[in-house]
Amino acid sequence: MSSDWSPDTPHIIVVCTANAIRSPFVENLLRERLTERGIHEIALESAGTAARSGHPAEEGVRALARAHGFSLEAHRTRLLDERMLSAGATVLCAERAHRRVVLGMRPDLVGGVFTIREFARLLDASRSPGAPRAWPAVLSAVANARFGDRHVAPEDDDIVDPIGQDAPVWAEFERRATTAVEVIAEALSGLAQPAPGRGGRTVPMTRREYRTVAARAGAHRSRP
Repeated sequence: MSSDWSPDTPHIIVVCTANAIRSPFVENLLRERLTERGIHEIALESAGTAARSGHPAEEGVRALARAHGFSLEAHRTRLLDERMLSAGATVLCAERAHRRVVLGMRPDLVGGVFTIREFARLLDASRSPGAPRAWPAVLSAVANARFGDRHVAPEDDDIVDPIGQDAPVWAEFERRATTAVEVIAEALSGLAQPAPGRGGRTVPMTRREYRTVAARAGAHRSRP
C-alpha cells in the first residue's frame, strides 16, 4: 500500500497472527459485502503479526470463503511491519494481543487501532440517521463512543483462532467474524464519498521516528 492517501478515503488493515485464516477472511468478506452495496473506494488489506510470507490461506478458510461467495485461492500471507502502517490507516485486529503488537510498532496510531468486534460495536453505537458522514467524522464518532464504552467482558472482542480446532470452534470463528463484518459493512454503506482531487501525502513513521518526533516536541515545549 502506498503512503499516498486521502484522509477522506478509508484505508483499513485487518491483522491476525499468521494472515492465513482470520484476517484474510475478514478482509475479503468485508470487501465482498461493501461491493454488494456499491462501495468500491475503501482500501482493504491484511497482514499477520507472525506470518511467514508467501503461503496460501488454510484450506478450511478457503472452503468457508467459497461458502460465503468469494475466493481466497489467490491469497498469500504477509508479515506485518511498521512501513505497512501508514498514518492514515485504521487497523482492525482479530485479538487484543494483536492490537498491542500494532501499537508497539506505531504508537501514534493509538486512536485508530481496534479489535474487529470492538470496531463493529462502536461503529454501530455511534451511527446516526440523516445525511452520509465523511470518513473522518465516522472515526471521530467511533473514538468518542470508545470513551463511553462499558463492555463487561473484553475477551468477547477477540475472534477465536480456529487453526487445528474442531467444528464448533470453526463455527464460533465464522459467527464472530461474519457478524462483525455485516455490522461494519452496513454502517459504512452510508459513508459520504470523498470529493475528487482531495488527498495528501503522509510519510509513515516507524517506532524510532515517532520517538524522535515526540522528543523534539517535548524539547520545544520545555523551552522558555
